[in-house]
Amino acid sequence: MTTDELQALANEDDDPATAARGRWDTEYLGRCYRSVVETAMLRAGRGTRTVLKTDLWNEALGGARDIAGHFHETHGHRFFGLDLARRVCAEARSRVPTVRVVQADIRALPFRPQSFDVVLDLSTLDHLPEAGVVQALGEYARVLRDGGVLLVVFWQRSLLVRQRLLMKRLLGLREKSNQSYFARADVRAGLGKTLTVLDEFVAGTLFVPPYRLMGVLLDRLPARALSALLRGVAAVERWDAARPLLKHVAGLYGFAALRSQRVAPRPPSVTPCRSAVRAAP
Repeated sequence: MTTDELQALANEDDDPATAARGRWDTEYLGRCYRSVVETAMLRAGRGTRTVLKTDLWNEALGGARDIAGHFHETHGHRFFGLDLARRVCAEARSRVPTVRVVQADIRALPFRPQSFDVVLDLSTLDHLPEAGVVQALGEYARVLRDGGVLLVVFWQRSLLVRQRLLMKRLLGLREKSNQSYFARADVRAGLGKTLTVLDEFVAGTLFVPPYRLMGVLLDRLPARALSALLRGVAAVERWDAARPLLKHVAGLYGFAALRSQRVAPRPPSVTPCRSAVRAAP
């Protein structure tokens, strides 16, 4: 990816509707991601943590979608960041210099076993074909410490997503070549026996109001009020009572999983055979 390509994607489009949608997604998804990451960090316990963040696209763009910089600044966590694209790595390193950036593939992580307290995958997994999912999840388990937490958020094959993909095919539009959609059950099964699911949640339904209302909210609503509105939307999406419905329509779904702690095998207890016991003379 060249500098011009990255800048073109980072800048707002000339079309006002597309520009407003991009701004809304940045604000909305940023808060959705921060909400689920906060939950994962709480699961990992108190104190400073060593964290691996995969896919540095958000950090390269900066702003509300920057996860690593935000949580380093607010909580002091030590972040390592990983991306496959050299230019994204360079831009993320420039924008968030506190993150140690590595260019690599999530299916072959260049880290020693048990290096991290937390691994954050915020829609990186769904850039792989289905055959690579188990391999990537196995790598996450390998680099997590005993008792470490994996947060994985992915585009799921929900009812609304299937309908959207069908409409695109009917209209002759192509889906991104590197975008995959997975069934929740398949990702959960891919976690294997080493990773135990602690929590599952809707990570984003991609709530998008009509364009005109979106423009009013973005341009006229005070920043504090807009922030409160989006936090409220994210809270509704995380509400347990709403999950049975939202999980069937949500675009983004997530699992928080614990790496099982190794327990040393207990020596077998030895019970003397009664016939071997002799009374004292």
